[in-house]
Amino acid sequence: MTNYTAAVNNPDQALKVFKGLDVDEQLALLWFIYEQMGDSVTPAAPGSASPEIATGLYNQVKEQDQQQQLEIMRAIARSDQSNQIGREYGSLSANTKLAFWYFLAQGMDSGDIIPMPDDYELTNQGQDLLAALETMDFEGQITLLRNAVEGMGSGPASGSAV
Repeated sequence: MTNYTAAVNNPDQALKVFKGLDVDEQLALLWFIYEQMGDSVTPAAPGSASPEIATGLYNQVKEQDQQQQLEIMRAIARSDQSNQIGREYGSLSANTKLAFWYFLAQGMDSGDIIPMPDDYELTNQGQDLLAALETMDFEGQITLLRNAVEGMGSGPASGSAV
């Protein structure tokens, strides 16, 4: 069974494939997913996301220079406990995390957040996963996306640091 077939038939396997990608590939895949289904993501869980909180965290990222924005997104994807924004992100609900990534994608479109390089191409594994996601029903897509972003970020730092 190919990774594609396994991912289509088993959302847990699709999530495992996603988590097995390197951090930049995960970020790229999130970008491509939001480009394709972004308008459906935020309304998918009305009332259970906190857009004000997601907007506040987004604004913290937006205030940074573009290289720092990229490093923050990488730190979140790596669950880097040394990154304060990553720790704040880690405390969000899964649906608020979805909203945060949606706002980042919108910021990338508007130029407020570092854009995806025009010449970026997903690896074969990333392309397979994206193709598998496209064949899932909407609920399966949202579940995979929610589970992918929910596992990112980190908890509070030990000791007195936030």
